[in-house]
Amino acid sequence: MDHKIQLAVEAYQFLKNTTIKERAEFMNAVADHIEALGEELLTTAHAETSLPLARLTGEKARTIGQWRSYAKAVASGIYTESRIDLAQPEKQKGDLRKYNIGIGPVLVFGASNFPFAFSTAGGDTASAIGAGCPVIVKAHPAHPKTSQIMADAITATVERSGWPEGIFSHITGTSHEIGSYLTQHKDIHAVAFTGSFNGGKALFDIANRRENPIPVFAEMGSINPVFAFEQLLEDKAENLAKEYASSLTLGVGQFCTNPGVFIALKGNHLNRFITALKKEITEIVPVNMLHKGIFDNFEKLKGIASEQSEVEIIAEVNTKINEWQGRAVVAQTTGQNFIQNPILSEEIFGPFGIIVACETSEELLQIAHQLKGQLTITVAGTAQDVRENLNLINLLKDKCGRLLFNGMPTGVEVVYAMQHGGPFPSTTDTRFTSVGPDAVKRFVRPISFQNWPDEFLPEELKDENPLQISRIVDGEVNSGSLKLETV
Repeated sequence: MDHKIQLAVEAYQFLKNTTIKERAEFMNAVADHIEALGEELLTTAHAETSLPLARLTGEKARTIGQWRSYAKAVASGIYTESRIDLAQPEKQKGDLRKYNIGIGPVLVFGASNFPFAFSTAGGDTASAIGAGCPVIVKAHPAHPKTSQIMADAITATVERSGWPEGIFSHITGTSHEIGSYLTQHKDIHAVAFTGSFNGGKALFDIANRRENPIPVFAEMGSINPVFAFEQLLEDKAENLAKEYASSLTLGVGQFCTNPGVFIALKGNHLNRFITALKKEITEIVPVNMLHKGIFDNFEKLKGIASEQSEVEIIAEVNTKINEWQGRAVVAQTTGQNFIQNPILSEEIFGPFGIIVACETSEELLQIAHQLKGQLTITVAGTAQDVRENLNLINLLKDKCGRLLFNGMPTGVEVVYAMQHGGPFPSTTDTRFTSVGPDAVKRFVRPISFQNWPDEFLPEELKDENPLQISRIVDGEVNSGSLKLETV
């Protein structure tokens, strides 16, 4: 491992002297290589994860799209944030120019539930390389063969490009000590992680105990509550039940954005929703979860939640399960019990949901006040519902990274406006997203140049603006050449 880290240190010096255009070309080449991978990638991932081939085909396309869209964003210069303040008689410091460079070698942990998009060749790897950082991937042990195929694709691209070997490294193994050792290593400058709270928080703590603390961008999941209001439930209780059941059980509940809690006021409208939901849940066909470890943890946490006082199982799949198939279950409790029992606010990774029936609007506010940070919160309501609950909705803005008005939160769009990150404990840094081109922001830092000759400046800051990017010059957006303006 030390050898691979040393190679990454050397590769970082190389990447500091590449332009955004060159890195974008490399990223597009990786996308091309992944696109050319044949059926072996899909069949291997299917065998290792039990994910359907159709789902994996879509995820492969998403992964390719991530590399290409991030490459386009990087090439545009948006993440360099180039700033130029030209020397003026009244300025004591003379000529100042600032831009962002890569933070240094990045350690990426592969995720179990997205073997392509959040794993070896996932968005963390793409965004770190786009930022100008070498990447060391710690492969997830649940799909080692899949991870190796993706690693080989990136390594082949490195070789074809003539870039240093340390641009990308791949480390396998099942021991937690591997990740701990890498996170503590003095030459690792940032960590990206998608997974459980315990895993992410452990890495965060290790990184902050270092002599030189480093950022850990850990996405750790959440319960993604749905607050459903009276008017909408009156209008479409049955349709909402169908939407909720579908979102809760999508991918056997193995998405970090599955809506694990549904909160509403008691009444006939909620009763209609529950009646319809029972029917939807009993018809769900159980299928294998990602691996036995996830299944065992799901069964354990489901059992703990179900055994809490004033918690009633109201719907579950009746089909007999085989091996490690996840059986969908929905429970119900009162607003006060949910408020008083913190166990009910913990994520259960799998198809398990809790309906919280509140007596009053004050209980809704109490729940919102005590909510921990979430990736998403959904407001299921009409415009009138929103008008009547503005104080609650304003509070919910403090609790999540993505606030939905109707619809369900499962899944993300790989676009600029996506925020896949939220207040702790959903992530360790609410300022950043792990999905969308803005994920690149995690792995850059600013450096300012004072009074440097033009020939020694990075391309992003030269007078001629050879990369033709948009920059802030003396406080104004400018895409031109500074030489032309001074002629």
